[in-house]
Amino acid sequence: MNNIEYIKQAISKLLGDKNHGHDDKHVLRVYKTAMKFCDEIPDANRELVAAATLLHDCDDYKIFGEESEKLQINTRRILANSGFDSDFCEKCINIVKHMGYSKRLNGIKPECIEGAIVSDADMCDATGFIGLVRCIEYRSGNNAPFFNPDCLPSEITAENYRQKNCNPVVNHYFDKILRLRNLALTEPGRKYLEQKHQIIVKFLEEYFEEVDAPKAWLDLLHEYK
Repeated sequence: MNNIEYIKQAISKLLGDKNHGHDDKHVLRVYKTAMKFCDEIPDANRELVAAATLLHDCDDYKIFGEESEKLQINTRRILANSGFDSDFCEKCINIVKHMGYSKRLNGIKPECIEGAIVSDADMCDATGFIGLVRCIEYRSGNNAPFFNPDCLPSEITAENYRQKNCNPVVNHYFDKILRLRNLALTEPGRKYLEQKHQIIVKFLEEYFEEVDAPKAWLDLLHEYK
């Protein structure tokens, strides 16, 4: 078993029984996308991209809590047994520590091309059709309603983003999903995010028309077209 295969198996054990949109299936989709981006960015270290992609959610605060994210407990444990040398492991940990939408709201982003690829690939799985489904699954797990026509999105900041788990699903599309295309760090990521962005816009246009949502919702959506 090579090092990457070991990490795949470890992630499957850690995340395989989760049902929150951040399971091992999500991780493997992001991995597949990241490898495609590497084909267009040949200077990137594919092995580093692969490892960081597979590990990017194994200390996510939404699943394992703030302390696990801060210390990178699961990431360090898996890497320590993976066979990679210490320099590689530290580079991988540094990428994972700079991942996440709430961190981007604070101006924190990956510092290397490998981290940029992982970040873009992860964001691609948060939008488009799969993003629509993942958002519904995660928010419904927190007993959030799908849509409240009287609850227009409020200003989103790094401080309040993590407190919005019970907001309506549609609000989350505005709080995060519709903003992702502007956060791309690579050219292949930018192209893919733009394609998937249009899927979200079209879905919301149709939905707002069918439920006869107040005009303010369509006006707001048009700002993201």
